[in-house]
Amino acid sequence: MKLLHAEPTRIEIDGHHLRCHQCTREQFHRRRVRLETASPAGMQPEWHESIANTFICSHCGFIHNFLIQ
Repeated sequence: MKLLHAEPTRIEIDGHHLRCHQCTREQFHRRRVRLETASPAGMQPEWHESIANTFICSHCGFIHNFLIQ
């Protein structure tokens, strides 16, 4: 089963090209994920069940998450 369908691309965030924190490459697969927490009942942080843009390095697989504001 292939999870990453699209070809990797360069990603720009706030005018800066994203580089992998692990291998410094610049090609990423893009996905959107739902983030969930296991916070205690009644204590829900602001980002509870948020959506994040996820960029997966096409070289080493390191995952970079950015919350959608």
